[in-house]
Amino acid sequence: MARINDTTAAASASTPTANSVQNLDLDVFLKIMLQELQNQDPLDPMDNAQLLQQLSQIREISSNDKLTGTLDSVLLGQNVATATGLIGTEVEGITDSGQRASGPVQRVTINDGQPVLDLAVATRAKAGDTEGQIDTGRYTYEVVWETDDAVFSVQTQVDTAELGEDFEGSIRVENLPETSVSKRVYRTDKSGSGEQRLVGVLASGSSTTFTDTLADNQRQAEVLTGSRQVLQFASAVKVKLSNINQVRTLQ
Repeated sequence: MARINDTTAAASASTPTANSVQNLDLDVFLKIMLQELQNQDPLDPMDNAQLLQQLSQIREISSNDKLTGTLDSVLLGQNVATATGLIGTEVEGITDSGQRASGPVQRVTINDGQPVLDLAVATRAKAGDTEGQIDTGRYTYEVVWETDDAVFSVQTQVDTAELGEDFEGSIRVENLPETSVSKRVYRTDKSGSGEQRLVGVLASGSSTTFTDTLADNQRQAEVLTGSRQVLQFASAVKVKLSNINQVRTLQ
């Protein structure tokens, strides 16, 4: 009886070598092997040694897949333990959108096999990106808005001595709450006490940052007075564990 035809021979000739087999997915490997067995010459089948070699390769690939899965599970468990250990501490990292965020860790979730930290990012003041006329000192900011029901505000303090070389006479107040009305920004003098005078207005309620460049004597005459409800505001921000670059102990 004739030997297998050229087509079958070509299929057999394309069987992957031992080295290339290691790079194949297990399902792909099994399909190739089954096709080879179906197309072999019934009068000259693969001998037992060849078949055992093929089966040995299957076992090795399957073992590697299981080992990889086990290692992935161990790594995930270790990362989850690390992430949950950060709950209650303050961390700083980069969000997926490339924004720097810092705040206490509230909880940990798993997304695509990776721990994600939920931070409570509060209103804060930091060195601005532009030059300004603000003297070194301790300042208190209060951002105020009024609705039909009440007057609300958020407060934050900053000591320019803690800003180091980043401070060039301007202060950026960030992570303000979004509102449906405009917000007015007031600031003390460099002593951190005394009258809070107007330094700016955020006409758009959706604005969440304000940069102050005014010296004490450049503040407007309007003084913050009257009762208001001071809110402890913090927005929720998600940061992957792999994007955390600093951990601080809360005071």
